[in-house]
Amino acid sequence: MSLRRLVPGALAVVALGLFVYAFTLGRGTTDIVVTGDAVEQLVPARGAQVLRQTEVGIDLAPEWTALLVINGVEIPEDQLRRVDAQNQVFFTAGPGKEIEELPAGTVQVTALIWRPVAGETRDDADQVQWSFEVA
Repeated sequence: MSLRRLVPGALAVVALGLFVYAFTLGRGTTDIVVTGDAVEQLVPARGAQVLRQTEVGIDLAPEWTALLVINGVEIPEDQLRRVDAQNQVFFTAGPGKEIEELPAGTVQVTALIWRPVAGETRDDADQVQWSFEVA
């Protein structure tokens, strides 16, 4: 086999390998999975330090809705505060609620988000995850 055929093939293999490697570097570092510009703000922000009664929520782009899961506990609809005109969904821990106070340490939030106007349901939801610290 000639060197002229071997070099382009080897360069193509190396380029493909570098592309795959670069793609895997970003894994696990993003808060948003397959949502593009759906999320406008996370409350509290990722990595923030907050108090136990801090409101937790998500501010979404038009046409999106969400539900919240905090430390693996899904927050019931009747305990969410929705601001429909702004596509926002919030939860504040308190007496008689699913979570009475946020635990000290790292709190993990998952927002399931979907677009009802596009015919999507909760079953079609993408996940947005972030965490913050509670003092």
